[in-house]
Amino acid sequence: MSQVLLAVAVLLAGLFGAVASSQAAEPASDPCWVSLEVRPGEFEYVNICPDPDEEDGGSNGGGGGGPRCDLTEEPYNEFCLGIKACQADIPSPLDESKWPPEETMPGPDYIFTFVRCRVPGQEELYERWRWIKPYDGALPELGWQALGRLQTPAFTMSFEPAGMTYVGADTRFLIDGIGDGEIIGSVAGPLQATGTLSHVEIDPADGSPTIECRPDLRTNACEHVYLLMSHEQTSLDIDGRPGFPAQARLVYDVTFTMSGAEVDLPGVPETLESPWNGTVIPVGEIQALVQNR
Repeated sequence: MSQVLLAVAVLLAGLFGAVASSQAAEPASDPCWVSLEVRPGEFEYVNICPDPDEEDGGSNGGGGGGPRCDLTEEPYNEFCLGIKACQADIPSPLDESKWPPEETMPGPDYIFTFVRCRVPGQEELYERWRWIKPYDGALPELGWQALGRLQTPAFTMSFEPAGMTYVGADTRFLIDGIGDGEIIGSVAGPLQATGTLSHVEIDPADGSPTIECRPDLRTNACEHVYLLMSHEQTSLDIDGRPGFPAQARLVYDVTFTMSGAEVDLPGVPETLESPWNGTVIPVGEIQALVQNR
């Protein structure tokens, strides 16, 4: 009898162990669950599938003809997930390199972030990392993120006559490395920023005002006349000659598009300026010999 009881106990232990093992492994085998590094060195299984009560991906007032969520209580007044009134971290605090695989994204306009929602009839908040489609009010914040993804090109500045220019002569500034004048950033949720070169600003560094030049300074030079020699300047060119530390920067007009259509984002800059870059310009004086006849 004792042997029978022992066998039954072993069988039950094995059965419960199998059930526990199956439950522990469930997140790893369920396509809705993925392992993510939600904080440095901290990994969690995250459910990326929407709840059954969600009728859309995040509208301002729910969807369909069923119950609509209540967006009157701050801070859960940004968008709805079904009947849940929600607030999300936008831009996402999670670097895009740590988002779930792209094939799990419900659509091209979604971002992965942390969401907090108030659920009708429940005291406990709904809090989860998940894909959401950014709501209208989130677009300016995403616009700043899209703007930050525009990279201005590394360019070089030169001048003619090469090597040294002279007081009273036309000095021509040239810029190389600006490409075709258009820069395109990577997408930030549904938004993408594009910069079109508007003009080039040049500071001759001799105390005169900044010059606004045409966008293509590879072939169309921008000219300036120096009225002072540079012999007292502390900046030196590669040959050790003192010169004016002239510099230039590129100025772009920025537009934002969503699904190919241009959008207006109040409060987000519509221009982008590159860092200054320049060259030292020695300015000498041509000595003229005057003879009486």
